[in-house]
Amino acid sequence: MSGTIASPPDFVQSAPACRRAGLAAQLTPMGILRFLEPLRQEKRLAPLLVMIACIMMGSGLVAPILSLYAQTFGVAGALVGTLITVFGIGRLLANLPSGYLSQRYGRRPLLVGGPLIVAAASVGAALAGDFTALLVWRFLQGVGSGVYLTASLAAMADISPPNRRARNMALYQSSLQLGASVGPAVGGYAAHYFGFASVFWFYAGVALLASAAAVFSFEDTLNKTEARKPLPSSVSRRGLMTAPFTAVCILSCVVFFTRTATLFQLIPILGAETFGLDLGAIGLAVTLSAFMNFAMLPITTPLIEHFGPRANVLWSTLATAVALATLYLSSSQIGFWLAVVMLGAATGVNYPALSAFTISALPRERFGPGMGMQRTFGDVGFVFGPVVVGALSDFTGGAHLAGVSLNIALLGAAALVFAVGSRGERLESR
Repeated sequence: MSGTIASPPDFVQSAPACRRAGLAAQLTPMGILRFLEPLRQEKRLAPLLVMIACIMMGSGLVAPILSLYAQTFGVAGALVGTLITVFGIGRLLANLPSGYLSQRYGRRPLLVGGPLIVAAASVGAALAGDFTALLVWRFLQGVGSGVYLTASLAAMADISPPNRRARNMALYQSSLQLGASVGPAVGGYAAHYFGFASVFWFYAGVALLASAAAVFSFEDTLNKTEARKPLPSSVSRRGLMTAPFTAVCILSCVVFFTRTATLFQLIPILGAETFGLDLGAIGLAVTLSAFMNFAMLPITTPLIEHFGPRANVLWSTLATAVALATLYLSSSQIGFWLAVVMLGAATGVNYPALSAFTISALPRERFGPGMGMQRTFGDVGFVFGPVVVGALSDFTGGAHLAGVSLNIALLGAAALVFAVGSRGERLESR
């Protein structure tokens, strides 16, 4: 026979070469612009992202003034922190029931109802006559936030097929970060010009805006008829806590434990006491970490699409541990700033990859309960991280680096659990 046929070696070498070329193309400026493509492909995504930004902006609004507002009630300093704790407890208790309810009745009712609870509780907090009432309203704000965030993640799972999952979850994280970044600045100025109570009125307003967006511009992502059908026998036998899903839940707990214990507690203390930074520099460090988190999101998408969510979860978790090890070993401010940048970059990959893996580890029939369970594990870490690290600091006589070493050990152990638990399992691709 005449003609030319490509040799087998040329054919074999072309596949990885094409994959490398594809990843390189995605990391160009034009490739990164594709980050916004899902907004055109899925009409329900834009209103969902607006709602997420509003809710997170509301949470950020009160962050700068909570402790100062509590002091106006004449309470002891030890009680001020309970305003943060009760919010986390309310969210923790709401997560799992919200997941099951969203699977039974649809996502939209909870996306409407969650912000309404937040709005009503914000009005109550603005009008609170004593500290006990303020604690109750903060708890209810946490409940409303848990209802909304769980339902929103389930809705994201519904509209995120495998080919768009990484981009959708990166956009979700972008909206969350945007709201959380804008909120504190707005809240600080509102308190300065209009008083502490005004911040809660603003919080009620943005929560009502999120609820209105769910009512008027969001079509439910879950077919209610389908939701009420009995689970397939294969799904019922399998249960919710499979090995990969249990592994990602454990890792989520440790990741959020580390986030609150290090970024919000240990880094400010170490910046002041060990590295001699003033308050302005410490605030800049936290902002820089958040900026790096945000800046990594367009790059995260092609990384997850190319290497898969599992690999990105694993390596970004280990990179977070390396960032903390850099902080532990540093003796100069250069090392401190390097650790802060590394921490922001690593978590910028970690959060979307965790969400993408969680969706992949669940059958569609369990998106609601699964997201509720994963958020419950995460909020356990969120609530107990500062408490455990604070107690360890007291036990060691103020040796704050002991808290850093604890977080490094937990991240390493959780990464190992995740690597073993997620290994060799077939994940959902629907």
